[in-house]
Amino acid sequence: MHQFFFIKKFLLSIFFLIACLNNVLSNEVSILFKIDNEIITNVDIENEYRYLTALNENLQSIEKSEVYEIAKVSIIKEVIKKIELEKYFILNENSEFIKETVERFYKSLNITSEKEFEAYLSQYNLKISDVGKKLEIEALWNELVFEKYNKQVMLDKDKLEKALKKKLSNNNNIQKKYLLSELLFNAKNTSELIDQYNLIKKDIIEIGFENAANRYSQSDSARNGGNIGWIKDSQLSDIIREEIFNLKIGEISEIINILSGSLIIKVNDIKEEKIEIDFEEELKKFITFERNRQLNQFSIIYYNRIKQNSNFSEK
Repeated sequence: MHQFFFIKKFLLSIFFLIACLNNVLSNEVSILFKIDNEIITNVDIENEYRYLTALNENLQSIEKSEVYEIAKVSIIKEVIKKIELEKYFILNENSEFIKETVERFYKSLNITSEKEFEAYLSQYNLKISDVGKKLEIEALWNELVFEKYNKQVMLDKDKLEKALKKKLSNNNNIQKKYLLSELLFNAKNTSELIDQYNLIKKDIIEIGFENAANRYSQSDSARNGGNIGWIKDSQLSDIIREEIFNLKIGEISEIINILSGSLIIKVNDIKEEKIEIDFEEELKKFITFERNRQLNQFSIIYYNRIKQNSNFSEK
Protein backbone atom coordinates (compact mmCIF):
# COMPACT_ATOMS: atom_id res chain seq x y z
CA MET A 1 0.00 0.00 0.00
CA HIS A 2 2.80 2.37 0.96
CA GLN A 3 4.55 1.51 -2.26
CA PHE A 4 1.39 2.36 -4.24
CA PHE A 5 1.13 5.77 -2.63
CA PHE A 6 4.84 6.38 -3.21
CA ILE A 7 4.50 5.58 -6.92
CA LYS A 8 1.35 7.73 -7.19
CA LYS A 9 3.10 10.66 -5.49
CA PHE A 10 6.16 10.18 -7.71
CA LEU A 11 4.02 10.21 -10.88
CA LEU A 12 2.16 13.32 -9.74
CA SER A 13 5.49 15.05 -9.13
CA ILE A 14 6.68 14.14 -12.63
CA PHE A 15 3.40 15.40 -14.10
CA PHE A 16 3.76 18.68 -12.21
CA LEU A 17 7.34 19.15 -13.42
CA ILE A 18 6.32 18.49 -17.02
CA ALA A 19 3.47 21.01 -16.73
CA CYS A 20 5.87 23.61 -15.32
CA LEU A 21 8.39 22.90 -18.08
CA ASN A 22 5.70 23.32 -20.75
CA ASN A 23 4.67 26.60 -19.19
CA VAL A 24 8.26 27.84 -19.23
CA LEU A 25 8.73 26.79 -22.83
CA SER A 26 5.48 28.45 -23.86
CA ASN A 27 6.81 31.71 -22.35
CA GLU A 28 10.32 31.28 -23.71
CA VAL A 29 12.12 34.49 -24.61
CA SER A 30 13.26 34.53 -28.22
CA ILE A 31 15.41 37.07 -30.06
CA LEU A 32 13.59 38.45 -33.11
CA PHE A 33 15.81 41.34 -34.22
CA LYS A 34 19.32 42.62 -33.67
CA ILE A 35 20.27 46.26 -34.25
CA ASP A 36 23.97 46.87 -33.81
CA ASN A 37 24.60 45.42 -30.32
CA GLU A 38 21.00 45.69 -29.14
CA ILE A 39 18.47 42.85 -29.34
CA ILE A 40 14.68 42.92 -29.55
CA THR A 41 12.79 39.95 -28.13
CA ASN A 42 9.22 38.74 -28.26
CA VAL A 43 8.85 40.08 -24.69
CA ASP A 44 9.90 43.57 -25.85
CA ILE A 45 7.23 43.49 -28.54
CA GLU A 46 4.62 42.26 -26.06
CA ASN A 47 5.51 45.15 -23.74
CA GLU A 48 5.32 47.61 -26.63
CA TYR A 49 1.94 46.17 -27.59
CA ARG A 50 0.61 46.87 -24.09
CA TYR A 51 2.15 50.36 -24.11
CA LEU A 52 0.56 51.27 -27.44
CA THR A 53 -2.87 50.00 -26.45
CA ALA A 54 -2.59 51.98 -23.20
CA LEU A 55 -1.93 55.12 -25.24
CA ASN A 56 -4.54 54.40 -27.89
CA GLU A 57 -7.51 52.28 -26.84
CA ASN A 58 -8.73 52.29 -30.48
CA LEU A 59 -6.06 49.69 -31.17
CA GLN A 60 -8.12 47.20 -29.20
CA SER A 61 -10.69 47.22 -32.00
CA ILE A 62 -8.35 45.64 -34.56
CA GLU A 63 -6.74 42.22 -34.75
CA LYS A 64 -4.02 41.61 -32.16
CA SER A 65 -1.68 40.27 -34.85
CA GLU A 66 -1.94 43.59 -36.70
CA VAL A 67 -1.21 45.56 -33.53
CA TYR A 68 1.84 43.34 -33.01
CA GLU A 69 3.14 44.42 -36.41
CA ILE A 70 2.66 48.04 -35.36
CA ALA A 71 4.46 47.28 -32.08
CA LYS A 72 7.41 45.79 -33.99
CA VAL A 73 7.87 48.96 -36.04
CA SER A 74 7.49 51.11 -32.93
CA ILE A 75 10.03 49.25 -30.79
CA ILE A 76 12.55 49.09 -33.66
CA LYS A 77 12.28 52.87 -33.97
CA GLU A 78 12.78 53.30 -30.24
CA VAL A 79 15.87 51.06 -30.14
CA ILE A 80 17.47 52.86 -33.11
CA LYS A 81 16.93 56.19 -31.33
CA LYS A 82 18.27 54.77 -28.06
CA ILE A 83 21.48 53.58 -29.73
CA GLU A 84 22.03 57.03 -31.20
CA LEU A 85 21.21 58.81 -27.93
CA GLU A 86 23.76 56.75 -26.00
CA LYS A 87 26.48 58.44 -28.05
CA TYR A 88 25.53 61.76 -26.41
CA PHE A 89 23.70 61.06 -23.12
CA ILE A 90 23.75 58.70 -20.15
CA LEU A 91 20.23 57.29 -20.02
CA ASN A 92 18.30 56.69 -16.77
CA GLU A 93 20.63 59.03 -14.91
CA ASN A 94 18.44 62.07 -14.19
CA SER A 95 15.52 60.72 -12.17
CA GLU A 96 14.07 64.21 -11.61
CA PHE A 97 13.99 64.85 -15.37
CA ILE A 98 12.21 61.52 -15.93
CA LYS A 99 9.71 62.26 -13.15
CA GLU A 100 8.86 65.68 -14.62
CA THR A 101 8.53 64.16 -18.11
CA VAL A 102 6.17 61.47 -16.83
CA GLU A 103 4.10 64.06 -14.97
CA ARG A 104 3.67 66.22 -18.08
CA PHE A 105 2.70 63.10 -20.00
CA TYR A 106 -0.03 61.83 -17.70
CA LYS A 107 -1.48 65.33 -17.31
CA SER A 108 -1.76 65.48 -21.10
CA LEU A 109 -3.97 62.38 -20.77
CA ASN A 110 -6.18 64.25 -18.26
CA ILE A 111 -4.86 62.09 -15.41
CA THR A 112 -4.35 64.21 -12.32
CA SER A 113 -1.92 62.26 -10.14
CA GLU A 114 0.88 59.73 -10.24
CA LYS A 115 -1.22 57.33 -8.18
CA GLU A 116 -4.07 57.54 -10.68
CA PHE A 117 -1.63 57.04 -13.55
CA GLU A 118 -0.12 54.02 -11.82
CA ALA A 119 -3.60 52.49 -11.44
CA TYR A 120 -4.35 53.16 -15.11
CA LEU A 121 -1.11 51.51 -16.26
CA SER A 122 -1.71 48.47 -14.05
CA GLN A 123 -4.69 47.60 -16.26
CA TYR A 124 -2.15 46.99 -19.04
CA ASN A 125 0.42 45.28 -16.79
CA LEU A 126 2.71 48.30 -17.08
CA LYS A 127 4.68 50.28 -14.51
CA ILE A 128 5.49 53.97 -14.39
CA SER A 129 9.19 53.08 -14.67
CA ASP A 130 8.47 51.32 -18.01
CA VAL A 131 6.77 54.41 -19.39
CA GLY A 132 9.43 56.70 -17.93
CA LYS A 133 12.19 55.00 -19.93
CA LYS A 134 10.24 55.41 -23.16
CA LEU A 135 9.37 59.04 -22.47
CA GLU A 136 13.00 59.79 -21.60
CA ILE A 137 14.10 58.50 -25.00
CA GLU A 138 11.55 60.69 -26.78
CA ALA A 139 12.44 63.76 -24.72
CA LEU A 140 16.19 63.35 -25.18
CA TRP A 141 15.71 62.64 -28.87
CA ASN A 142 13.93 65.99 -29.25
CA GLU A 143 16.73 67.66 -27.32
CA LEU A 144 19.35 66.07 -29.56
CA VAL A 145 17.51 67.12 -32.73
CA PHE A 146 17.29 70.68 -31.39
CA GLU A 147 21.01 70.79 -30.64
CA LYS A 148 21.93 69.43 -34.06
CA TYR A 149 19.50 71.34 -36.27
CA ASN A 150 18.34 74.47 -34.49
CA LYS A 151 20.86 76.62 -36.37
CA GLN A 152 19.56 75.25 -39.66
CA VAL A 153 15.99 76.33 -38.97
CA MET A 154 15.09 79.12 -41.39
CA LEU A 155 12.87 81.78 -39.81
CA ASP A 156 12.17 84.97 -41.73
CA LYS A 157 10.56 87.03 -38.97
CA ASP A 158 9.42 89.81 -41.31
CA LYS A 159 7.76 87.31 -43.64
CA LEU A 160 6.11 85.48 -40.73
CA GLU A 161 4.91 88.79 -39.28
CA LYS A 162 3.32 89.81 -42.57
CA ALA A 163 1.70 86.41 -42.97
CA LEU A 164 0.27 86.58 -39.43
CA LYS A 165 -1.08 90.10 -39.96
CA LYS A 166 -2.81 88.94 -43.13
CA LYS A 167 -4.40 85.99 -41.36
CA LEU A 168 -5.54 88.00 -38.36
CA SER A 169 -6.91 90.88 -40.44
CA ASN A 170 -9.53 88.56 -41.92
CA ASN A 171 -10.64 87.13 -38.59
CA ASN A 172 -12.42 90.09 -36.91
CA ASN A 173 -11.05 88.81 -33.58
CA ILE A 174 -12.57 85.39 -34.25
CA GLN A 175 -9.96 82.72 -33.53
CA LYS A 176 -10.52 79.48 -35.41
CA LYS A 177 -8.97 76.31 -34.01
CA TYR A 178 -8.63 72.81 -35.45
CA LEU A 179 -8.23 69.57 -33.54
CA LEU A 180 -5.93 67.69 -35.90
CA SER A 181 -4.32 64.31 -36.46
CA GLU A 182 -1.52 63.58 -38.92
CA LEU A 183 -0.16 60.65 -40.88
CA LEU A 184 3.23 61.06 -42.50
CA PHE A 185 4.61 58.55 -44.99
CA ASN A 186 7.30 58.30 -47.66
CA ALA A 187 7.40 56.86 -51.16
CA LYS A 188 10.27 56.40 -53.61
CA ASN A 189 8.36 57.51 -56.71
CA THR A 190 4.98 58.72 -57.94
CA SER A 191 3.66 55.22 -58.65
CA GLU A 192 4.56 54.00 -55.16
CA LEU A 193 3.08 57.19 -53.67
CA ILE A 194 -0.31 56.56 -55.32
CA ASP A 195 -0.34 52.91 -54.29
CA GLN A 196 0.63 53.75 -50.72
CA TYR A 197 -1.95 56.53 -50.49
CA ASN A 198 -4.73 54.26 -51.78
CA LEU A 199 -3.74 51.55 -49.30
CA ILE A 200 -3.73 54.04 -46.42
CA LYS A 201 -7.11 55.49 -47.44
CA LYS A 202 -8.55 51.97 -47.55
CA ASP A 203 -7.27 51.26 -44.04
CA ILE A 204 -8.56 54.60 -42.76
CA ILE A 205 -12.03 53.57 -43.91
CA GLU A 206 -11.75 50.04 -42.46
CA ILE A 207 -9.94 50.59 -39.14
CA GLY A 208 -10.01 54.35 -38.59
CA PHE A 209 -7.48 57.15 -38.99
CA GLU A 210 -5.87 56.64 -35.57
CA ASN A 211 -5.12 52.98 -36.18
CA ALA A 212 -3.86 53.71 -39.71
CA ALA A 213 -1.54 56.37 -38.26
CA ASN A 214 -0.22 53.80 -35.76
CA ARG A 215 0.45 51.45 -38.65
CA TYR A 216 1.91 53.73 -41.34
CA SER A 217 2.95 57.12 -39.95
CA GLN A 218 6.64 57.90 -39.60
CA SER A 219 5.97 60.86 -37.36
CA ASP A 220 6.56 60.62 -33.60
CA SER A 221 2.83 61.26 -33.15
CA ALA A 222 2.14 57.77 -34.56
CA ARG A 223 2.22 56.24 -31.07
CA ASN A 224 -0.87 58.19 -30.03
CA GLY A 225 -2.78 57.70 -33.25
CA GLY A 226 -1.34 60.75 -35.01
CA ASN A 227 -3.02 63.20 -32.64
CA ILE A 228 -1.31 66.62 -32.61
CA GLY A 229 -3.93 68.48 -30.58
CA TRP A 230 -5.61 71.85 -31.06
CA ILE A 231 -3.87 74.12 -33.57
CA LYS A 232 -4.82 77.74 -34.16
CA ASP A 233 -5.61 78.74 -37.72
CA SER A 234 -2.98 81.46 -37.48
CA GLN A 235 -0.30 78.88 -36.64
CA LEU A 236 -0.85 76.73 -39.71
CA SER A 237 1.43 77.00 -42.71
CA ASP A 238 -0.30 78.30 -45.84
CA ILE A 239 -0.07 74.95 -47.63
CA ILE A 240 -1.74 73.03 -44.78
CA ARG A 241 -4.29 75.76 -44.15
CA GLU A 242 -5.37 75.75 -47.79
CA GLU A 243 -5.76 71.96 -47.78
CA ILE A 244 -7.92 71.76 -44.66
CA PHE A 245 -9.82 75.07 -44.91
CA ASN A 246 -12.87 73.53 -46.58
CA LEU A 247 -12.77 70.20 -44.75
CA LYS A 248 -15.62 69.28 -42.45
CA ILE A 249 -15.22 67.54 -39.09
CA GLY A 250 -14.15 63.93 -39.64
CA GLU A 251 -12.78 64.51 -43.15
CA ILE A 252 -9.20 63.97 -44.30
CA SER A 253 -7.02 65.98 -46.65
CA GLU A 254 -5.49 64.97 -49.91
CA ILE A 255 -1.72 64.40 -49.94
CA ILE A 256 0.25 67.41 -48.70
CA ASN A 257 3.86 67.30 -49.86
CA ILE A 258 6.35 68.59 -47.31
CA LEU A 259 10.12 68.33 -46.87
CA SER A 260 10.02 65.13 -44.80
CA GLY A 261 7.46 63.23 -46.88
CA SER A 262 3.78 63.05 -47.75
CA LEU A 263 1.28 64.21 -45.16
CA ILE A 264 -2.40 63.42 -44.61
CA ILE A 265 -4.32 65.56 -42.12
CA LYS A 266 -7.59 64.65 -40.40
CA VAL A 267 -9.86 67.34 -38.94
CA ASN A 268 -11.28 65.91 -35.71
CA ASP A 269 -13.02 69.06 -34.54
CA ILE A 270 -13.32 72.79 -35.26
CA LYS A 271 -14.20 75.64 -32.94
CA GLU A 272 -14.26 79.41 -33.07
CA GLU A 273 -13.60 81.81 -30.20
CA LYS A 274 -13.96 85.56 -30.01
CA ILE A 275 -10.80 86.84 -28.38
CA GLU A 276 -8.75 89.95 -27.80
CA ILE A 277 -5.66 89.36 -29.89
CA ASP A 278 -2.22 90.24 -28.49
CA PHE A 279 -0.27 90.44 -31.74
CA GLU A 280 3.17 90.12 -30.16
CA GLU A 281 2.08 87.06 -28.19
CA GLU A 282 0.52 85.50 -31.28
CA LEU A 283 3.70 86.21 -33.25
CA LYS A 284 5.82 84.44 -30.64
CA LYS A 285 3.54 81.40 -30.82
CA PHE A 286 3.58 81.51 -34.62
CA ILE A 287 7.39 81.57 -34.69
CA THR A 288 7.60 78.75 -32.12
CA PHE A 289 5.15 76.64 -34.10
CA GLU A 290 7.12 77.18 -37.32
CA ARG A 291 10.40 76.34 -35.55
CA ASN A 292 8.92 73.11 -34.17
CA ARG A 293 7.49 72.21 -37.56
CA GLN A 294 10.90 72.48 -39.20
CA LEU A 295 12.61 70.64 -36.33
CA ASN A 296 10.10 67.81 -36.69
CA GLN A 297 11.03 67.48 -40.34
CA PHE A 298 14.73 67.41 -39.44
CA SER A 299 13.94 64.76 -36.82
CA ILE A 300 12.42 62.47 -39.43
CA ILE A 301 15.28 63.00 -41.87
CA TYR A 302 17.85 62.36 -39.11
CA TYR A 303 16.10 59.18 -37.98
CA ASN A 304 15.82 57.81 -41.52
CA ARG A 305 19.54 58.40 -42.03
CA ILE A 306 20.68 56.59 -38.88
CA LYS A 307 18.20 53.79 -39.55
CA GLN A 308 19.72 53.29 -42.99
CA ASN A 309 23.21 53.14 -41.46
CA SER A 310 22.20 50.74 -38.67
CA ASN A 311 23.37 47.14 -38.71
CA PHE A 312 19.92 45.54 -38.71
CA SER A 313 19.21 41.81 -38.85
CA GLU A 314 16.12 39.66 -38.34
CA LYS A 315 16.60 36.40 -36.48
